[in-house]
Amino acid sequence: MNDYMLIYRGGDKDWMTNTSPEDMAEAMEQWGQWMANLEERKQLVSGGSPLIYEGKRLTGDGVVTDVSLAEIKELVTGYSIVRTKNIDEAIEIAKECPIFLHPDITVEIREVAQIE
Repeated sequence: MNDYMLIYRGGDKDWMTNTSPEDMAEAMEQWGQWMANLEERKQLVSGGSPLIYEGKRLTGDGVVTDVSLAEIKELVTGYSIVRTKNIDEAIEIAKECPIFLHPDITVEIREVAQIE
């Protein structure tokens, strides 16, 4: 079994502030169900967390800049880690993710290297 990180990109930067409490509760219920199903199948390593859109970017030479919201489609907005036999199984898990209920989302699936 291998661990795969599901990296969520894009979305609506104002979703958390513009969403009604009822819609937020419904979204959290869908996420909870998805994660409970993964836990039941022993496939959830970490539910991860959503990330705030604003941030800083640091280069190797010490330059610090603001993360550009103009690049929202490429901005990492959250992650989860799942455990599966192979990447194809991780892709199938990602297809079930409630993140796709929101527009302009992509999910990048990457194997986590096992370093010993």
